[in-house]
Amino acid sequence: MGTTRPKGPAIQPLRIAFAAAALVAALVVATPRADAAGAITVGEVPGAPPTSIFPLEGCAQDSLANVQQFQDLLFRPLYWFGLSGSPGYQAALSPATTPTTNPSTTQVSFTLRGWRFADGRLVDGTSVLFFLNLVEADPSAFCNAVAARGIPAGLRAVRVQGDLVTLTFSTRVNIDWLMGNDLSNVVPLDPAWSRSQSGPQPACANGTYGAARTLAACRLVLTYLQRLGTTTTDFTSGFWQGGVDGPWRLGAFDASGDATLLANPHYSGPVRPRVGVVRLVAFDSYAAEESALAQGALDVGTVPDSAIPAGSTNAPTLAAHDTLYATPFWGFGGIEVNFAATGAGGPLVAQGYLRGALEQAIDQRSLINTVFHGRAAGGASPIPPSTPVALAKVTGPYPSDPAAARRALASHGWSLAGGSATCTAPGTGPSQCGAGIAPGQTLSLTLVVASGDPALNQELALVRADWAALGVSLSVTFDTSSSVAADCAAATTVDLCWSGQGWSYLSDYYPSGDPFYSSSASASLGGFAPPVLVHWLALVEIRRGELSGYGAYMAQALPVLYLPTPDTLWEVSTSLASVHPLRPCPTGVLTPEYWSLT
Repeated sequence: MGTTRPKGPAIQPLRIAFAAAALVAALVVATPRADAAGAITVGEVPGAPPTSIFPLEGCAQDSLANVQQFQDLLFRPLYWFGLSGSPGYQAALSPATTPTTNPSTTQVSFTLRGWRFADGRLVDGTSVLFFLNLVEADPSAFCNAVAARGIPAGLRAVRVQGDLVTLTFSTRVNIDWLMGNDLSNVVPLDPAWSRSQSGPQPACANGTYGAARTLAACRLVLTYLQRLGTTTTDFTSGFWQGGVDGPWRLGAFDASGDATLLANPHYSGPVRPRVGVVRLVAFDSYAAEESALAQGALDVGTVPDSAIPAGSTNAPTLAAHDTLYATPFWGFGGIEVNFAATGAGGPLVAQGYLRGALEQAIDQRSLINTVFHGRAAGGASPIPPSTPVALAKVTGPYPSDPAAARRALASHGWSLAGGSATCTAPGTGPSQCGAGIAPGQTLSLTLVVASGDPALNQELALVRADWAALGVSLSVTFDTSSSVAADCAAATTVDLCWSGQGWSYLSDYYPSGDPFYSSSASASLGGFAPPVLVHWLALVEIRRGELSGYGAYMAQALPVLYLPTPDTLWEVSTSLASVHPLRPCPTGVLTPEYWSLT
């Protein structure tokens, strides 16, 4: 989902987030070549090796590298989303049955399918209770714990009867939202892990949900597991590998982040691996990964968009035995508006008509063609462009139209002369230009941008030119990508913030806004929190069918000046095969159990 918190990399650099979002697309191809060891080799996202194996993540560890590309291969969440072109729910790949609700939708029930952990223990209701008890003991350990109606804030009781689990919530819940954003991140845990530094703590795994004794035991267990879970030298230990219930187990892991996955002989799910070994290879840069691809050392890897000429389907370094594939990003991108700005530009960006004019002035088609070589989708709302129409459909109210943008400014008292827009509205009362904007004030804004990204610099130059034609004077400063959000939150003279990051709905697969805008989220985007937004978030969380309305409101309100989101580009061996046809999958899941060797 969206989030006001950086989700580890739930808010993360687009060029990194996009890379992971195409994984399934790149994988579902046509026939792998084996290397000398008979393994399929996959390049990890450059600069982002796995750092945690414990599948309960606080926001510092909740990243694509840790979850979709690593942990999910070993430890299956209750519900699986994304496969072969679809971001949707995959019932057959989920260890729990599709949940049902009571008439008031305050109770949710599901049954575990009887899978087993590698150590022989049953994946049952206690395995789910164990996870939920840990989250209740410390909600900050669960990066998805942002909504008042979700897990754990809205969860009042957990009842376990063998394989049957019943969850009782304090309010109604939208089951689509709950499945996509909470239950999809609940991972049944092996009760053998219910221990602390001092020894076994069975009360954590099987204790009554919310009971003081359970919480005390789980705090000890959580401290132990969190420390052990980031000790990379222990990743291959029997402790962690005994709790594997997915199609893969970890055979080797080194200090650089290289990982060797072996087919799990104890896997009881529906799709068993068709190869014995998958190697995940770490790289420090896209250039290093691209070199490995060109040399034929990888079967699958990421390719930077800058390597692909406009209108081309090939990279200059594309090996003869490889093919290029693209997939959309499951999220959105843009320039964050700082609604807490205190400088002269604060009253300007607070005006909805002015944000609309800024949005309309941006020539998104030019950005798509020039910066991303046609491989991007125009942005108009926080609903990803690849969202299935059955889930939500939003038409942006501010399509690229510079003439309409100029008319909007003129109608609110702005005149353009000498390349500068000036408020000329007469009168002694409130200015026609908006509250806090005096006649004679020029349309001047401050923008802080992430440094060091050539593509972002190219985007900036084009956007700046589009706004200059509107009469906007833009003062630009640069900072590191990780510092831009803090600059915006400082509420000083910064009006707009552009971190080069997108806001990803991974691993929150239902694209609602509570992780970005909920009052429980760690950093509401730009301080945007009007009462009507609170209303929409509540509707999305409690009722099905409200996502389009929420998206339409956010498209109109413009808390973000939406920009195109580039596709992820993957270079894939033409000898890589899959049981599925090649269709891009936006959710970023890695499913090598579907691949085969020729």
